Amino acid sequence: MRKKIWWLTAAALLLIGVALLVLNREQPADTRYTGAYRFDDGTLVVVGPRDTADLRFKLMNGETGALWPTDEHGNFEGGTGWAERAPVTNRVQFQRNSAGDVTALTWQRVGDDKSPSGDAIRLPLRQQIVTFPSGELTLRGKLILPEGQGPFPVMITVHGSEDYSAVDHYSDPYIYAANGIAAFVYDKRGTGGSEGSYTQNFHVLSDDTVAAVQYVRKRPEIDGDKVHLAGYSQGGWIAPLAAQKDGHIRSIFVGYGVAVPVLGEDRWGYVYALQQRGFGEKEIAEVDGVAAILADIFDRGENRWSELSRALKESRSKPWFETAKHSDSIFGAIVGAEMPLWVVRPYLWWKYGRNDPPFIDRLYDPAQTLAQLDVPSLWVFAGKDSSAPTQWSVDALSKLQADNKPIEYFIYPDAEHGITRFRQKDDGARVTLGFEDGYYRQQVEWFRKQSGLL
Repeated sequence: MRKKIWWLTAAALLLIGVALLVLNREQPADTRYTGAYRFDDGTLVVVGPRDTADLRFKLMNGETGALWPTDEHGNFEGGTGWAERAPVTNRVQFQRNSAGDVTALTWQRVGDDKSPSGDAIRLPLRQQIVTFPSGELTLRGKLILPEGQGPFPVMITVHGSEDYSAVDHYSDPYIYAANGIAAFVYDKRGTGGSEGSYTQNFHVLSDDTVAAVQYVRKRPEIDGDKVHLAGYSQGGWIAPLAAQKDGHIRSIFVGYGVAVPVLGEDRWGYVYALQQRGFGEKEIAEVDGVAAILADIFDRGENRWSELSRALKESRSKPWFETAKHSDSIFGAIVGAEMPLWVVRPYLWWKYGRNDPPFIDRLYDPAQTLAQLDVPSLWVFAGKDSSAPTQWSVDALSKLQADNKPIEYFIYPDAEHGITRFRQKDDGARVTLGFEDGYYRQQVEWFRKQSGLL
């Protein structure tokens, strides 16, 4: 009877998962306005989709904002900040030629005479949507070429953990193409226009990155000896692994990535939450004990469910329990779900345990890969990152530096994950304001220097 209930539960969860998949199916973004635009004074702004209809703009000084359509004729408006619509401080009208192609924009700043405004011409960057093979799968990519004659050095963007189309949504590659570096971005497997199933397995995803490198290297517009990788967030695990497999990568840039195993990042989720609430090493050690049981179950396939049940029962009376329960960690995900373990167990099997290769390898140690690499890399961290353990990553990289590995790192001391500026509210919540000034210039200068252009 118990086994029958288990299978009925698993079947119900599967049906729920399929229904959610259909309801949350990615909607195509409006990419008509995506590109790089330059004002008369030389100021560069890139525009790309924020979601299906709204836009996001980015300036080299880190200013960013959202734009909402006000009609069907290319008019948009938005406020100051990350996602504010009112009060309106930005009005943008896109211009088209007789063929209907977007060629320029007119920007009206309301109450701000210091920021760029007026007309900006859309740069004639050549772009092409392509497909390329990765094993038995076909993946979709986009190549963006600078003005002028090639062959060009190229930066290949290695995605984060998101499950949407990078080809449609990423606008940063236009920054590099506007500065003489070709850019290539692709949809990870199972997203956008790429075949396959979505995964977070670094070994699988790095194979896809190598496939992208091999495709781009053969393009006549590209200098095959100057192929760079840029990994952001989760891409910081993937890019070095791909570089090791390829063997001919010129350099690596890692933005707000992690140089310790996923287990370390997961631990940071509850460590950060506990520290914010004033808890110390004693309480962290108690959560570590429960997390170790979870790791044995989740990562090593051990049957410690009874121990986990007892540990959670004992933990519920602890003063730290509610904080850890709401933390960004596997502890928080399982305990915060408010489901009995007999339901969690088949769900974890359905979502993770049945995958071969595993959905994610949380035991993968990037330091071992970096120890075998002699590819120059620059790691940029956020000093107040709530999602990733900056200091733990810096400690790991410092050890590799001591072994003469060509690794550099830079910390924006007041930045959040994404190298973003923020305002902290009284309740501790962070309101994103924009990106750190210098972050985009730093990337461009890195790629240009490593390409011999500086």
